[in-house]
Amino acid sequence: MRPVLFLALVSLLLQNPCRAQELTLKRIVTPAAAGMSSAQSTHLHATAGQPVAGFASATGVAHWIGFWVPSTSGQDPLFPGGIAQAKLQPDGTRVALTGAVAASGPLQPGGFLYIGRADRASGIRVQPLTDTIGISPGAVLSVTGTMDTTAEGERQVAGALLSIDGAATPLVPLGMALKSAGGSDFGGPGAGQSGVTGGVGLNNIGLLARAWGSVTGTDGGGLALDDASGVLLRLDLRNAPGPFPPGGRLEVTGMVSLTRDGPDLLPLLIPRSPEDIRDLD
Repeated sequence: MRPVLFLALVSLLLQNPCRAQELTLKRIVTPAAAGMSSAQSTHLHATAGQPVAGFASATGVAHWIGFWVPSTSGQDPLFPGGIAQAKLQPDGTRVALTGAVAASGPLQPGGFLYIGRADRASGIRVQPLTDTIGISPGAVLSVTGTMDTTAEGERQVAGALLSIDGAATPLVPLGMALKSAGGSDFGGPGAGQSGVTGGVGLNNIGLLARAWGSVTGTDGGGLALDDASGVLLRLDLRNAPGPFPPGGRLEVTGMVSLTRDGPDLLPLLIPRSPEDIRDLD
């Protein structure tokens, strides 16, 4: 792998408490995205995802070097005017969203979360670059990141930097019949958000929704809700484990997402916590 060159600013000892003696600019070569390199008092971690990239130190002081960010981070972000407009941008577009309301806290696996508009007109998955501890439903966020599409076909803001700007009333879930889960395509090829295979109605991927039905399937093979409409709504229960016996009637609140079954895109509901599932029997 071709090395990556890094420049580190090193503060040397202070001879006078009011004035630094000198600053030395050092050049360090370290493997790209792997390992650690050091030169005297300068240390660089070249592993993506490190809390900090490294540090430079002198006696009694240290200069911590900032976060690893995607290569697109140097681009001026596009302010698309809203979540729906962001979804119309192709992958790789740097976007900035303000005034978004957190529809969830961090979810597993991977710590992703969802944001939405206060009027519940649109929502989107966010994959943060940094720690999201402290973000809970109702937090008002500014989000800057890069548009991306998951392997399951869901659009997201990836490598996102988030700031909490305030608090709002948590979003209220939209009641949803199973045949409406996911909806049809929004936007055109190469941008927008795919709906589910054979989906009808408005695209609702990324929204907080509530659905009702009887449990079908098994814990090992995957659980789903069935409301006799002919459409099954798969459940991702990693944030709200059961058990949920087959045939039991449930009310489930969660984030509308996608899952793949071969070439087909199927609706998926992700409860945020055990409190999102209510037994109706």
